[in-house]
Amino acid sequence: MLPNIPLFQNAISYAKEGLGPAIADMITGKDYSYSELVSAVATLRQKILESESSDLKEQRVAILCPSGFSYVVAQWAVWAAGGIAVPLCNTHPLPEQLYTLQDSQASLIIGHPLYADRIQSLVNESKLPTRMITEEDLSQWAKQTTIPDTFEMDMSRKAMILYTSGTTGKPKGVVTTHSNIDSQASALVEAWLWTRNDRIHHILPLHHVHGIINALTCALYVGATVEMYPKFDAKQVWDRWLASSPDNTSRSKQPFTTFMSVPTVYAKLIKQYESYDETERSAYSNACKQFRFMVSGSASLPTPLRDAWCRISNGQVLLERYGMTELGMALSQPYPVSQRIEGTVGFPLKNVQVRLMAEEEEGSGIFSKDITDQRDVSGMVQVKGPNVFLEYWQRPDATKKEFTEDGWFQTGDYGMRVDTEGYYRILGRASVDILKTGGEKVSALEIERELLSCDLGVHDVAVIGVQDPEWGQRVAAVVVLDEGRTLDLPTMRQALKSRLAVYKVPQLLSVVSELPKNAMGKVTKKELVKLFQK
Repeated sequence: MLPNIPLFQNAISYAKEGLGPAIADMITGKDYSYSELVSAVATLRQKILESESSDLKEQRVAILCPSGFSYVVAQWAVWAAGGIAVPLCNTHPLPEQLYTLQDSQASLIIGHPLYADRIQSLVNESKLPTRMITEEDLSQWAKQTTIPDTFEMDMSRKAMILYTSGTTGKPKGVVTTHSNIDSQASALVEAWLWTRNDRIHHILPLHHVHGIINALTCALYVGATVEMYPKFDAKQVWDRWLASSPDNTSRSKQPFTTFMSVPTVYAKLIKQYESYDETERSAYSNACKQFRFMVSGSASLPTPLRDAWCRISNGQVLLERYGMTELGMALSQPYPVSQRIEGTVGFPLKNVQVRLMAEEEEGSGIFSKDITDQRDVSGMVQVKGPNVFLEYWQRPDATKKEFTEDGWFQTGDYGMRVDTEGYYRILGRASVDILKTGGEKVSALEIERELLSCDLGVHDVAVIGVQDPEWGQRVAAVVVLDEGRTLDLPTMRQALKSRLAVYKVPQLLSVVSELPKNAMGKVTKKELVKLFQK
């Protein structure tokens, strides 16, 4: 049996229609229909509950499976059994995975043999029971194609704990309910016109909202197909797109309709593209015609990168959106390309309320002045709606701190509304991207955009604030240069003075070989401050 939450009800309906494939698993090369998916989920649910009652009663269950059929079956089976899914990042070191297990107070690990050694290490340290699911198990369970019945489940029950990036201390567990997940997915389905005819190329990590909700859940919500890859490989991506290119007369694969990733991945795809000769480039560019839309998120998209991708991908204009672990997505550029404005993230999604709040007094930390209807004035982004998470796991004080008295979640991001239509633009994190220098507030993201747009050979950049007794903070740029290029501070400052107010121009410069980034391609800026410490 499966609970009657909309995601499962939809899947059962698709199973009855004989719809498929739901999952194209690139680890095994097998396709699994919706009927096989719900059958496998129902079977694993029974096995999880063999030593329990008929309900896990929101026990936390950690999942360490590769991106593929095993992950989906494990996640859905935990939900069906009444548990809370806690996905582990398969590339995290052992101490970070142990932290997630211990902080979430997990009672079980569901794992895949691909990670047998790591799971054994986790068991040795945590003493937790495990349930390994092999590909043979999955194939056997999928063959039991009896469509499961449904039972009532309260949508307000806790469904998942995802851990934040931890930019300000230890990661916090973000608890979302089944209702939250349904709201997050259904809003994107409507905004991005998802249908059962879609096929998504899935290469995103499955311990973040981007990979779990935006890419995986949205597709399965509508009966589409998810072609899942355990890791990203730039050459493999281009070759797979070529295999289903509209111009490929010997087309051997089903065409895709959508692709979602982060700016770092698009940069790597561009680099791979540039390694091909002219004939190959033309073929790969034409292969992009199979996509109806492509999305970039999880980090700011630099204008040069956006333009370069559009140039090589047969005119694909990357759709940008704004969200976080606590929200799913809150804002999205419009689906029609003609309505997207570069550097903005569009408008609130269905049933999501967004407002901009300014401090009543500079430096007070109390954001009580509503400036939502003003243009080109920065304020704290606050969000309210059924998409917003329930709580931080076992951290009532942290939860209370992040919500206003009238129930709005304080994102910690600054934004403003631009253009006559009031498109939202994100200026950055208050903690690391909004700098205060000489009494002026400065957006690090704005400076980064200008540095990447200048002809200075800047390949990648992070702008940070360095504490200074005179200025409060000095603006510092950490750059990665194109091969063969050099850059010094006077040259950089001279180039920027015609593009930025003088107080925004960096006073410090460091050239490095690469920037430290997390799994979603976000620069971990706090690690860069030590470059400027004497």
